Amino acid sequence: MESLGIDVKLLLGQIVNFTILFVLLSIFLYKPIAKLLEDRRKTIAKGLDDAKKIEENLAQSEANTRAELEKAKKDARAMLDEATKIAGEQKKKIIEEAEYQSDRIIESAKQEAKLAKDNVVSEAKKELADVLVLALDKIVGSGLSEAEKKKLRDKAIGDL
Repeated sequence: MESLGIDVKLLLGQIVNFTILFVLLSIFLYKPIAKLLEDRRKTIAKGLDDAKKIEENLAQSEANTRAELEKAKKDARAMLDEATKIAGEQKKKIIEEAEYQSDRIIESAKQEAKLAKDNVVSEAKKELADVLVLALDKIVGSGLSEAEKKKLRDKAIGDL
């Protein structure tokens, strides 16, 4: 090989040096860099998985929030309907109570008016009877006894 200009000893020395350098570099440089790159790849993959999980959780949370909101709206509508129904019933009850009270007041007023009228009529009859007795007493003279005056008064009241 010397004819080609290759020194075998030097070539062997370079092969041995290259092999030693290759082994040393692979042990001290290649393996740590490969391990570092693998760790970095795992970290990135874990980050992507975590991002996917977070995205799924976010979507689930949004769905749950929408469902809760719809449920709250439905409950609010039901409560509003119930309150409206109760208000209507109370309104009806209040109107019925007011009508009952007004009827009672009107009936009481009628009874009081009738009683007042009866009292006035009774008083008027008594007054009229007294006037009749006085008139008869004047016409007939003082010849009527108290018993006859009372009898005439009662008869006049009865006739009125």
